[in-house]
Amino acid sequence: MTGPESPHAVSTPPAAPRPARVGELLRLHPGARIVSGPGGATRILVGWRGSSLGVLSPGQAAAVALLAAGRAGEDELLDAFRTHEGESGMLKMPGLLRRLRSGGWLSVTLEAAGVPLLTFRPLGPAVAPVLRHDGDPAGLRLSRFAVLRADVTGMVLESPLAHVAAELHDPALAGLLAALPGRREAGDDTGAPQDVRHFAADRCEAVPSVLSALARHGFLVPRGGAAEESFRFAQWSPHELWFHSRTRAGRHDLPYGGTYWAEGVAEPLPPVRQPFGGPSVELPRADLRALRENDPTLTEVLEDRRSLRLHDDSAPLTVERLGEFLYRSARNRGRYDGGSEGLGDRPYPSGGRAYELEVYPLVRHVAGVKPGLYHYDPEGHRLELVAVPGPALDRLAESSRATARMSSPPQMTLLITARFGRVMWKYSSMGYALVLKHVGVLYQVMYSIATAMGLAGCGLGGGDSDAFALASGLSWESESTVGEFLLGSRAEEGSDGIPA
Repeated sequence: MTGPESPHAVSTPPAAPRPARVGELLRLHPGARIVSGPGGATRILVGWRGSSLGVLSPGQAAAVALLAAGRAGEDELLDAFRTHEGESGMLKMPGLLRRLRSGGWLSVTLEAAGVPLLTFRPLGPAVAPVLRHDGDPAGLRLSRFAVLRADVTGMVLESPLAHVAAELHDPALAGLLAALPGRREAGDDTGAPQDVRHFAADRCEAVPSVLSALARHGFLVPRGGAAEESFRFAQWSPHELWFHSRTRAGRHDLPYGGTYWAEGVAEPLPPVRQPFGGPSVELPRADLRALRENDPTLTEVLEDRRSLRLHDDSAPLTVERLGEFLYRSARNRGRYDGGSEGLGDRPYPSGGRAYELEVYPLVRHVAGVKPGLYHYDPEGHRLELVAVPGPALDRLAESSRATARMSSPPQMTLLITARFGRVMWKYSSMGYALVLKHVGVLYQVMYSIATAMGLAGCGLGGGDSDAFALASGLSWESESTVGEFLLGSRAEEGSDGIPA
């Protein structure tokens, strides 16, 4: 008899690990709810979407209950049919699974050697991925639109071009994705081998199947990059396509719309911002009765509107005209009790009457108002001093000048901020998109009023939010600039009148 310490012990090489067979485990979407409908029909719901499965047979009902309880293999599902309907009932399973897959109700987990690797969670009804790749998994790379992020379930791989999210269960998968080759350079025809060093030996053979599955859903693309070079995709930066997909329904399973998710979590912000408390400038109010009688018609205003970038510094904008402009475009006309939150009322529309937008005039040359950064109080109709001239205000003015391509800084820039909590407190997923829609309608109102008053108005496409945070001392995450509108006295007609 020999033992480990015996000089006569025979060393037996370990058996090579058996190649891992990749299998599928199925379950309903983790957020799915099963409810009874009229006439005994079964309805399935996930978030805002739902569908009727009709009246289920005993075997179908048992299979759906099994899928709702957790992951199940096809053999377990077949047993459920057999138990409740006999051998013939098993023939109903393929049809049920097809309906659940096509409706986007079924999550699919890939497992190897009894270990779950990743789960494809549907985000909506099944749609063929536009970047689907069914070829050799060697030489693939991550799509430039794919993002790996942390979620409550762990690490999740998502793409706005995919109708599923991939939940990673094996940490080695993150390393594998990071080790994938980059975009192939010209003349490089070699396919880099996949790095599987971090995988357990009994699961290494599963890597090609996992990569192929990710490619079929559009997360991986060939290294050459041709699939993403057509204008259809090249026109999109990743963050813009992500924003488009996640702020509209159809390509995500996030809470969406007016969910009032923060009720009971945080107090809603008031409909009108708290005063700054510093020095202020009282503004003259507009005579609305006279304006109703003498203002240009809507057609005249819309047809004559132009983006005007030349200001007449010899006859600058005055405090009287500024007061009329702000009174007509941005004042708060009243407050209302919305039950769970206070509501506002201003001359432009706002989703849910949130009225989260604030106006901060950055004054350089306005008769009757000293240069500086002010906040417009929409209820008191006055300017509140926020900051005096200095490097931060110079940076803001230069940003406006450069964006508008003006030869000198504008007489005034109306910096439009959003108190994000006014919208985010109520709306899920779509809150920031709603803010930008509000900026657009406020731009249109400002353009129309500037045209009616004979002023030079021009909306800008971007600005420096960090400079505003520095100048105002406000938290970038709580209130930040989301729009900029130039305003000044109108110079003689010239080449700056661009119909934009």
